[in-house]
Amino acid sequence: MKLVTLENDPDNSWSLNNTLRHAGYHCRGYSNIDELLESPWSAESDLAIIEGDGLDKGLVEFVAQTLWPERPMLFVGTDERLLSSLTRDADAYLVKPVSVRGLVACVKSTLSRAWDEYASSGTTEFGRYVFETHERNVLVDGKRVALTQKEFQLALLLFRNLARPVSRVYLAGTVWRHDERINARTMTAHISTIRSKLQLGDDGDYALTPIYNYGYRLDPVRRNRTLNPNPARQAVPTTPAVASH
Repeated sequence: MKLVTLENDPDNSWSLNNTLRHAGYHCRGYSNIDELLESPWSAESDLAIIEGDGLDKGLVEFVAQTLWPERPMLFVGTDERLLSSLTRDADAYLVKPVSVRGLVACVKSTLSRAWDEYASSGTTEFGRYVFETHERNVLVDGKRVALTQKEFQLALLLFRNLARPVSRVYLAGTVWRHDERINARTMTAHISTIRSKLQLGDDGDYALTPIYNYGYRLDPVRRNRTLNPNPARQAVPTTPAVASH
């Protein structure tokens, strides 16, 4: 999953960007709207965290409708009236001063609400994998694969973030609802079961791999094909040389 921040100094050690990175999120910061609009991350992000102080309300509304019409935004600033006027139903805001714990908790809850809405949206297809979110079913080639609720949520979360690194922090916060008792061994066991049941290895369509000290990543498998440069060329029998007289 990806987060983007828009703030005056995203490289500052106490910035929203760096705070969220240290909390385990895959985050990138921008200092102006033009820079954000030009970045491919803006179209791929799951949440935008925006410092509202000094920003034009009309411009922020335009950016929200252009980039994130169906994805949540989190506004941070000193003017609560302005912040509340910027937020839509799925959005949230924090009034400064903001603690690290308060910021991370608000990011978790905002992402969880967005995930709940996505996870109940109907049927989602990824090639031969079909997720029926209302029934919590996964079909592979039309055949149902039995998954527990946690396994289903983890699998859907990984497929939704296809080709993106997903942190253990995000997985724990979304699937286990910030249960502090969740440990690495429990998550590893669930991931191993998903990999086995859904055949997420190098010999399948998708491969699920761990990222050391971060989380996991699910990628499409790209197979190398050995091509004959001259497939239509026929073997020509060798004719013995005829001696000249």
